[in-house]
Amino acid sequence: MIKISAYIVTLNEELRLDRTLKAVSKVADEIIIVDSGSTDKTEKIAKKHKAKFMFHKWKNISSQKNFAQNKCSNDWVLSLDSDEVLSDDLIQEIKQIKKNPTSDAYKVKICDMLPGDKKPRLLAKTYNQVRLYNRKKANMPDDLTHDRVVLGENCKVEQLKSKIHHYSYVTLTQLWFKLNMYTDELVKVALEKNKKYSKLRLYTEFPRQFLFYYFIRRYCMYGTCGFWMATSYAYFRFLKIAKYFEYKALNKKD
Repeated sequence: MIKISAYIVTLNEELRLDRTLKAVSKVADEIIIVDSGSTDKTEKIAKKHKAKFMFHKWKNISSQKNFAQNKCSNDWVLSLDSDEVLSDDLIQEIKQIKKNPTSDAYKVKICDMLPGDKKPRLLAKTYNQVRLYNRKKANMPDDLTHDRVVLGENCKVEQLKSKIHHYSYVTLTQLWFKLNMYTDELVKVALEKNKKYSKLRLYTEFPRQFLFYYFIRRYCMYGTCGFWMATSYAYFRFLKIAKYFEYKALNKKD
């Protein structure tokens, strides 16, 4: 039977971390939590669940997750966010994998849970990522981009049937703080890669992204909450472009 290390990065997650750790502790033989300076009860909650809690200064999300991954003592690791909860069915799937893994990495569907949801809605937004993997075959790189697992050569990947429940929303204040911080990182990536945005995109980004999130991502199915979520994510997309042009203006050579 294989052993699994779960790793999570945190910052002031006392409202959500307990539920996450209750679920993951049912399959993880080790839990690594890398914190970037919480001032609430995050550390106390982590230690209640016997997680290994350590501080690492924030650089960006991929760097933080790479650091956490490398602190794991087992080859098999499970990457989780502090607002993600393994469903009961997924816990059972992972228990079976521990007995006899048939692949090197496993994709998991992550399903958004909004205020009031007790189970995923029929048309809830879902995305699919590798979250459980053997570090000998895959890796979470420190590359200043998104926190995505990179698969090695000949890495066999399998899709799991069950889902992770994603409780990203706490308050609008928390959501906008997170999105504001994330846009700073995205602008750094764009500048490093010499990416360019047109001014037309600056003017059209917000309405275009609102329509995308509201109808294509199906936030229209979530009532009033869905409207403010679609508006928030559209603003997030606009803010990235606006900050790019702000940087160009502030650093314009005479």
